[in-house]
Amino acid sequence: MNVLTIQNLSKSFGKQKIIDNLHLSVPEGNVFGFIGKNGAGKTTTMKMVLGLLQPDNGEIHVCNEPVCFGQTRTNQYMGYLPDVPEFYDYMTPIQYLKLWGKITGLSGTEISKRSQELLSLVGLNGVTKQISGFSRSMKQRLGIAQALLTQPKLLICDEPTSALDPVERKEILDILYKISGTTTV
Repeated sequence: MNVLTIQNLSKSFGKQKIIDNLHLSVPEGNVFGFIGKNGAGKTTTMKMVLGLLQPDNGEIHVCNEPVCFGQTRTNQYMGYLPDVPEFYDYMTPIQYLKLWGKITGLSGTEISKRSQELLSLVGLNGVTKQISGFSRSMKQRLGIAQALLTQPKLLICDEPTSALDPVERKEILDILYKISGTTTV
């Protein structure tokens, strides 16, 4: 099954055509790289997949359900890691994941279990300092944990390794590779 299917997708901003008749299928369980120059339309496409931006033409399906601008029905299948994730800096990682779990409707037991698993996966297990003291890499790691908390079928990452040094970049890519057996990236 394809977790993501895009057909005839087009988007313009004014007279500038950003995406022109894009066709794309992403099979379940894969790591898929969307590569292009700055301004090529990668983030624009991701925002349309998330239902945050309305396409001019075309169709997007996530887990065989149509994505509709402004509606969140298909977001139940997705996790999202923006280029620069934002957090409540006064919180610790476990406090932040607990808040996020409550917002998304997980039970307290599920929040505790998933938080511990994910913090271990991303290398933040036992970290008790406030997020304000985190490096860029630590914030990316927490962003991955947050995006995976609800066990999404599709994880969308917008430049997850930008501004990281080569070692940190490899560590983040290794994390994404590890989860590819359970989540399409």
